[in-house]
Amino acid sequence: MLTKLISTLVHTYVCRNPGGLPDWLGNVVVAVAIAIVVSFTFVYLLSYVHISGAKKTLLSVLCAFFGLALVLVSSGIVTAFTEDIARSVNVVHVVDTTRMNDGNTEPLSYVSLFSNMPGKLTQELMDLRGEEFSCGRNMTTDFVTFTVKYGCRSYKGSNAGWSKSEVPVLHVESDSAADDARKTVVSVDTKSSTRWSLAINMQEIDDFTIQVESDKLVQLGGKSEVDGWHTIQFAGGKNAPTKFQLTLVWSSNATQASPKEANAEDPPLLVKLRTDVNRATPMVETVLEKLPRWCAAFGKSTSPYTLAFLTALPVNI
Repeated sequence: MLTKLISTLVHTYVCRNPGGLPDWLGNVVVAVAIAIVVSFTFVYLLSYVHISGAKKTLLSVLCAFFGLALVLVSSGIVTAFTEDIARSVNVVHVVDTTRMNDGNTEPLSYVSLFSNMPGKLTQELMDLRGEEFSCGRNMTTDFVTFTVKYGCRSYKGSNAGWSKSEVPVLHVESDSAADDARKTVVSVDTKSSTRWSLAINMQEIDDFTIQVESDKLVQLGGKSEVDGWHTIQFAGGKNAPTKFQLTLVWSSNATQASPKEANAEDPPLLVKLRTDVNRATPMVETVLEKLPRWCAAFGKSTSPYTLAFLTALPVNI
């Protein structure tokens, strides 16, 4: 019962953006839960102790249990996670082409390891020695539907298991202004992927449409936003389309990025695209095999598959 309670409490604090919560939050939640249970127990136990005069005995037993617990936890005999209380992790081979628009000719490829649950990945890395992972809050990755704010990366063997022919393409077909409204037509080619996520910067764009040939999948009007972005998720079958036309209607208050912003390391983006491929690359397979048995592969509807391609268009197109 206590195991189920702690498991529920820990999984309640799953963060939308991995690493977005403090590392110590999980420990505090579990500690408070245990303190509440112990306090309620003492309400009934202390009254008996006062009557029976067993204060010294109870104090000795409590100290012995506390010392035993410290030994078991510090020695690793009792681990923080087990097969019953598993830690959810994601292992994704990322091919990032967002910098190719800045003149870089080669995509950035790496394997990303992260968890939606609070805490660092120190124990997991002990089983991944030799795979050249580095962790920190500087290992951020924008997966369009969420952002990894703390994670681990490895560039070892990251060029195997994918090809450039799978890299999605965002191509500006036309960019014109008529009737005081600027419109930009972008062709979207997701290549072999039929599961993708697209985010549009609603601080720059008033409205947009998405169509396949003559069929409009997204009509004008009724657009919402979260943190300034409108996100679309698409999942199709085997014969689902992979080529789309995105028409952007610019806002009258749209501001062009300054030369300093445009040349910055992270220039403002107009459109972000992530395409998912349900395939494990050799490096991903190696990592999944080496992860501790108490790690469980976890994915929500917003999570990528084990192979994800990232691309984007800057505001200054």
